[in-house]
Amino acid sequence: MNTNGIASNPAFGKIFDELFNRSISDIIGTDFTTESPSVNIIETDESFEIEVAAPGLTKKDFDISLIKDHLIISADRKTEAGESAPTFKRKEYDYKKFSRKFRLPNTVDKESVKAKYDLGILRVTVDKTPEAKEKGPRTIEIN
Repeated sequence: MNTNGIASNPAFGKIFDELFNRSISDIIGTDFTTESPSVNIIETDESFEIEVAAPGLTKKDFDISLIKDHLIISADRKTEAGESAPTFKRKEYDYKKFSRKFRLPNTVDKESVKAKYDLGILRVTVDKTPEAKEKGPRTIEIN
């Protein structure tokens, strides 16, 4: 038997369901969108790879630039005149416009930046300089 009566109160159960079984956009009645997409940064012996999760965009929506030691990835999806937007029952992502800035270490070759967009993921690869690449163990001879 519950001594405080909360668990047996049907009104509490309804409030609990409303708060924890719905998205924030359902509760406040507006679309809840993230300002910028999630990013993974992967370092290998040869390079750095930045993965940007940006579903629903196309290659032409992105702008990738290099300013001094900063890599800037931005997107701006413009709707065409007369283009009708679908009616969503629920919408959890919508990247119409965003910008992410990454400071590159001085161990990268800034001329080697490559980008590929496939299946909603933008992958930007920046190779390391030859001096920065992992060369593996080396045996030192003793004189």
